[in-house]
Amino acid sequence: MELSTKLYILDDEGKKFMGAGVLWLLESIADTGSLLAASKSMGLSYTKARSMLETLEENLGEKILDRKKGGSERSGATLTPFAREYIALYREFQREAKADAEKCFEKFSAAVSKLMEEKNEQHNEDTV
Repeated sequence: MELSTKLYILDDEGKKFMGAGVLWLLESIADTGSLLAASKSMGLSYTKARSMLETLEENLGEKILDRKKGGSERSGATLTPFAREYIALYREFQREAKADAEKCFEKFSAAVSKLMEEKNEQHNEDTV
Protein backbone atom coordinates (compact mmCIF):
# COMPACT_ATOMS: atom_id res chain seq x y z
CA MET A 1 0.00 0.00 0.00
CA GLU A 2 1.05 3.55 -0.58
CA LEU A 3 -0.51 6.95 -0.06
CA SER A 4 -1.24 9.58 -2.68
CA THR A 5 -2.40 13.01 -1.56
CA LYS A 6 -3.82 15.96 -3.41
CA LEU A 7 -4.27 19.22 -1.56
CA TYR A 8 -6.64 21.97 -2.60
CA ILE A 9 -7.65 25.18 -0.92
CA LEU A 10 -11.35 25.92 -1.28
CA ASP A 11 -13.30 29.15 -1.12
CA ASP A 12 -16.34 29.67 1.12
CA GLU A 13 -18.54 28.02 -1.52
CA GLY A 14 -16.39 24.89 -1.67
CA LYS A 15 -14.79 25.71 -5.04
CA LYS A 16 -11.08 25.02 -5.55
CA PHE A 17 -8.89 28.06 -6.05
CA MET A 18 -5.44 26.76 -5.15
CA GLY A 19 -3.76 23.45 -5.81
CA ALA A 20 -0.89 21.89 -7.69
CA GLY A 21 -2.13 23.10 -11.10
CA VAL A 22 -2.22 26.74 -10.02
CA LEU A 23 1.18 26.33 -8.38
CA TRP A 24 2.65 24.88 -11.59
CA LEU A 25 1.12 27.71 -13.59
CA LEU A 26 2.66 30.33 -11.30
CA GLU A 27 6.04 28.64 -11.47
CA SER A 28 5.83 28.39 -15.25
CA ILE A 29 5.01 32.10 -15.48
CA ALA A 30 8.05 32.82 -13.32
CA ASP A 31 10.18 30.70 -15.69
CA THR A 32 8.81 32.00 -18.99
CA GLY A 33 7.84 35.57 -18.11
CA SER A 34 4.57 35.06 -19.96
CA LEU A 35 1.10 33.82 -19.12
CA LEU A 36 0.61 32.75 -22.74
CA ALA A 37 3.86 30.77 -22.84
CA ALA A 38 3.13 29.22 -19.45
CA SER A 39 -0.37 28.17 -20.48
CA LYS A 40 0.91 26.64 -23.73
CA SER A 41 3.64 24.72 -21.92
CA MET A 42 1.00 23.21 -19.64
CA GLY A 43 -1.48 22.43 -22.40
CA LEU A 44 -3.99 24.96 -21.04
CA SER A 45 -5.90 27.51 -23.02
CA TYR A 46 -4.87 31.08 -22.31
CA THR A 47 -8.45 31.78 -21.18
CA LYS A 48 -8.38 28.90 -18.67
CA ALA A 49 -5.00 29.98 -17.29
CA ARG A 50 -6.13 33.59 -16.97
CA SER A 51 -9.31 32.43 -15.23
CA MET A 52 -7.29 30.36 -12.74
CA LEU A 53 -5.21 33.40 -11.85
CA GLU A 54 -8.20 35.71 -11.60
CA THR A 55 -9.89 33.26 -9.23
CA LEU A 56 -6.72 33.10 -7.12
CA GLU A 57 -6.45 36.91 -7.03
CA GLU A 58 -10.13 37.25 -6.05
CA ASN A 59 -9.79 34.77 -3.20
CA LEU A 60 -6.56 36.20 -1.87
CA GLY A 61 -7.53 39.81 -2.43
CA GLU A 62 -4.06 40.43 -3.82
CA LYS A 63 -2.56 41.01 -7.23
CA ILE A 64 -0.57 37.98 -8.43
CA LEU A 65 0.80 39.18 -11.78
CA ASP A 66 2.39 42.34 -13.03
CA ARG A 67 1.33 42.41 -16.67
CA LYS A 68 3.22 44.33 -19.32
CA LYS A 69 1.35 45.51 -22.40
CA GLY A 70 2.23 47.20 -25.63
CA GLY A 71 4.29 45.45 -28.28
CA SER A 72 6.31 42.29 -28.36
CA GLU A 73 9.25 43.65 -26.37
CA ARG A 74 7.10 44.91 -23.52
CA SER A 75 4.58 42.10 -23.38
CA GLY A 76 4.70 39.44 -20.73
CA ALA A 77 4.04 38.94 -17.06
CA THR A 78 6.01 38.63 -13.88
CA LEU A 79 4.96 37.47 -10.45
CA THR A 80 4.40 40.14 -7.84
CA PRO A 81 6.51 40.01 -4.68
CA PHE A 82 3.34 38.85 -2.87
CA ALA A 83 2.95 35.98 -5.34
CA ARG A 84 6.55 34.86 -4.87
CA GLU A 85 6.12 34.79 -1.09
CA TYR A 86 2.75 33.05 -1.43
CA ILE A 87 4.36 30.30 -3.54
CA ALA A 88 7.04 29.77 -0.89
CA LEU A 89 4.40 29.58 1.86
CA TYR A 90 2.22 27.21 -0.15
CA ARG A 91 5.14 24.90 -0.93
CA GLU A 92 6.03 24.75 2.79
CA PHE A 93 2.40 24.07 3.71
CA GLN A 94 2.19 21.36 1.07
CA ARG A 95 5.42 19.73 2.25
CA GLU A 96 4.33 19.71 5.91
CA ALA A 97 0.80 18.49 5.17
CA LYS A 98 2.10 15.62 3.04
CA ALA A 99 4.66 14.67 5.69
CA ASP A 100 1.94 14.64 8.35
CA ALA A 101 -0.32 12.58 6.10
CA GLU A 102 2.51 10.10 5.51
CA LYS A 103 3.02 9.69 9.27
CA CYS A 104 -0.70 9.06 9.75
CA PHE A 105 -0.66 6.58 6.87
CA GLU A 106 2.27 4.68 8.38
CA LYS A 107 0.32 4.33 11.63
CA PHE A 108 -2.79 3.22 9.72
CA SER A 109 -0.81 0.77 7.60
CA ALA A 110 0.81 -0.80 10.68
CA ALA A 111 -2.60 -1.18 12.34
CA VAL A 112 -4.04 -2.82 9.21
CA SER A 113 -1.08 -5.21 9.03
CA LYS A 114 -1.59 -6.15 12.68
CA LEU A 115 -5.30 -6.66 12.08
CA MET A 116 -4.58 -8.92 9.11
CA GLU A 117 -2.05 -10.95 11.13
CA GLU A 118 -4.58 -11.40 13.93
CA LYS A 119 -7.22 -12.46 11.42
CA ASN A 120 -4.82 -15.00 9.87
CA GLU A 121 -3.86 -16.35 13.31
CA GLN A 122 -7.53 -16.74 14.22
CA HIS A 123 -8.22 -18.48 10.92
CA ASN A 124 -5.29 -20.88 11.51
CA GLU A 125 -6.53 -21.68 15.03
CA ASP A 126 -10.03 -22.36 13.72
CA THR A 127 -8.75 -24.78 11.07
CA VAL A 128 -6.62 -26.85 13.49
